Amino acid sequence: MNVTGVPIRFGARDLRLTHTDALFDLCVAFLAVVAAVSAFAVWTPFGIVATFLLTLILTVALPASMPVIIACAFLYQNLVVAWFTPFVPDDNTFDALRGANFVILMTAFGIFLMASFQYRVRALTELRPWLLFSFVLCGTVCFYFALGVLNGGPKDAVIYFRNTITPLACFHIAVLAASLYPIDLRKSIFWLCVGAIVYGYLEQIFRMDFLSLFHGDLYIQRGLKEQIEAGVWEKALRETGFVLRGLEDTMMTTFFNTRFFSDLVPPIFRNGGPNFHPISYAYGLSIMSAWLLFKGRWLLPIAALPLLLVVGSKGATFMLVVALGARLIYRPSRAELTLIAVVALAVSWTTVAVVYGATHGDYHVLGLIAGVREFLSNPLGQGLGLGGNLSSTSANLDWGRAQGEGVASVPVESAVGVMLYQMGIGSFVFFGFLAALAATARKQLIETGEPDFLFAFVVIVTVSANAVLQEEAFFSPLALGFCLILVGVALGTRWREVAMARGHSND
Repeated sequence: MNVTGVPIRFGARDLRLTHTDALFDLCVAFLAVVAAVSAFAVWTPFGIVATFLLTLILTVALPASMPVIIACAFLYQNLVVAWFTPFVPDDNTFDALRGANFVILMTAFGIFLMASFQYRVRALTELRPWLLFSFVLCGTVCFYFALGVLNGGPKDAVIYFRNTITPLACFHIAVLAASLYPIDLRKSIFWLCVGAIVYGYLEQIFRMDFLSLFHGDLYIQRGLKEQIEAGVWEKALRETGFVLRGLEDTMMTTFFNTRFFSDLVPPIFRNGGPNFHPISYAYGLSIMSAWLLFKGRWLLPIAALPLLLVVGSKGATFMLVVALGARLIYRPSRAELTLIAVVALAVSWTTVAVVYGATHGDYHVLGLIAGVREFLSNPLGQGLGLGGNLSSTSANLDWGRAQGEGVASVPVESAVGVMLYQMGIGSFVFFGFLAALAATARKQLIETGEPDFLFAFVVIVTVSANAVLQEEAFFSPLALGFCLILVGVALGTRWREVAMARGHSND
């Protein structure tokens, strides 16, 4: 396939074609998610094989649609899983259903990884350094995965392997697809965002009545059962006096999820979104809204803002606020000033949060300090799966003692702290990858003036700042993973256009 001779499927100048292709891609994406989850519900090994084959077919037949398919799987998979909840009594099978999107992602990643060695890909000189960077980072992650299996538990290592490899896989697929095929995500992201916002308002207004329509209440109840068996609510009763009275109580929180407003504002219902995870849902909303802002759309970002406030994710809200500010002050003549302002805001935000948290015994800061302490004592790293919110190694962490000592016993809550602990010096390859992406976005913004690259710079900088005190910023697929899908498409599109221009000049 000739890079300069590929027919344009997502014609930016033909809005009717763009609209049609977007709806087609979204329908294919949703049907693929339904098929994958259904296959897992039949039998887990069958689900793995069927999802692998389905993704293989889609990747070969519709390579330019894979970024949309993956984004849709991240956002809407658990909505499909919820419908299957009453029909899947086994907890292990239920957990397997929620892993269908990872099988989709890794299958597509494997195929695109093999495609990286083709001549037409190697001919894209701007892409080659990033492919090499991806290989190095992938090898680093795999090394620490093996180390984690040896030093800890295989299950914990698999969980954090998934969390760490996901952003890399998202970027690799997106940048390679956009480098080879014309991709226009305007309509696709628009409709994904519309669906997420409409779902959010219906959930907020009708609550359990809305969730019960597709067994969402049973999905939450299954998670509540696990928490009760783990003693989470019994511990909350002892420490705070909170008595769990019903399912809806698990979704109530203080405004902006902080005790500062507990006496000023009554408890509010916290949206879980179609992915049934409030923080991840907030990041998905914020990223789509920021992306649409830089495309000149204002209505949806404004509609998303109340939902972000209800969810109370400070990091996701900060991202959208910074994007809004950058969008308002940006002019091509003052691009550098805008970028400096973004970095200054991110550094100030992180510094204030760390200083405030250190003086108030905040869990996130205590987890960060633990990560830095353990890194200094063992720079090589412990391996993936040791430490972190999702690891069994942190299940019995004593927060009362941690606040008394000023440091947690194991790194948790902070993605940066957890990565320093797990990957040691290898984590700097990951951090360097993000820094290089931000630097490249800056360079492309100054050269082209395209707002896509301002979006890329803003989201990479703000997500990285949030990761200092929040695990979800790096480890949630709808946070850094979703960011890098959009960043990868922007960079890949730019390099494809450069290659086409170079080809025409050589004719």
